[in-house]
Amino acid sequence: MSQRPHQIRFRLTAVASLAAALALALAPAATARAQTAAPGQSAAMGQTLFEEGRKLMEAKQYAEACPKFEESLRIRPGMGTLLNLALCNEAIGKTATAWVQFKEVMFAAKKDGNTAREAFAKEHIDALEPKLSRLQIDAAATPGLVVRRDNEEVPAAALRTPIPVDPGKHTIEATAPGHSVWSTTIAVGAVADRKTVSVPELLPLPEETAQAPGAGTAGSGADKGNTLRTVGFVVGGVGIASLGVGAVFGALAAGQASSAEDDQALCPNKQCTPAGRAEIDAAGTKALVSTIGIGVGVAAIGAGVTMILLSGRSSRPEGAAVTRPPVARIVPELGPQGGGVHLIGAF
Repeated sequence: MSQRPHQIRFRLTAVASLAAALALALAPAATARAQTAAPGQSAAMGQTLFEEGRKLMEAKQYAEACPKFEESLRIRPGMGTLLNLALCNEAIGKTATAWVQFKEVMFAAKKDGNTAREAFAKEHIDALEPKLSRLQIDAAATPGLVVRRDNEEVPAAALRTPIPVDPGKHTIEATAPGHSVWSTTIAVGAVADRKTVSVPELLPLPEETAQAPGAGTAGSGADKGNTLRTVGFVVGGVGIASLGVGAVFGALAAGQASSAEDDQALCPNKQCTPAGRAEIDAAGTKALVSTIGIGVGVAAIGAGVTMILLSGRSSRPEGAAVTRPPVARIVPELGPQGGGVHLIGAF
């Protein structure tokens, strides 16, 4: 027995919803699988970079060799790669960096019982230690003080202690909440240099320039509100387009099924011939497209309206009174002649 168009649409609503849910659930997994690199490819890259680094070292192109070893070590950690990186850094004058790396190699070799590598690393450590240049940072007490050297935070325990550093220029910066930023640049010599930087007590910011409580929150809230509103309109537009597609296919399905049932040649006395049933089945396919389009459209419009309403709350200054919170609800409507939605609420 043939089914009427509205019966076809209601029967397929659950199928359409399940298909949409499965698509959303499977998309992140597919993306994650596509983004996962094969372990063999990473190993091959690490080995190739190591061999390139060795060739550059042999050609005494140390500045080009060091980044190769460094990346190879990141991809495929190994004491042999670290030892070559230490030798490379020693050759380009990064004495403190090379000294630390030789120490790591020595300890690992001692643990593994590799006496030859341990002795080789210790020989370089002994040669480097007298040449190490050191930088000491002293700092006056300021509440919440944070000191950075070359954008790396210096722990409080490391202050007032001479720390080995690579020769060259180093930037020291000090910050604290409600205080001005202080910074300086100092050049450290290549061999056994000793430098000290004294960070003064930071100056409090004038009250009129200090950030008022909640000011930053209000600004960031406005930015978030604008972004959320834009996304809401885009999602809502997609929903409206999907509803349009669903409505068109719903009307086509209803019209095709009704015409077939009313055609005495196809369905005499409401008993459809094979040709009549084929027409009804074709109408069912259009009804499926209509159901999916309307379901996606309703969901997208609902999400878009929610985002737009929430964007108003995000951009509202903190503490502002709300006398009538906006409430909205999307209500889908499906019937024999197609589908649609109602937007009910107060704004």
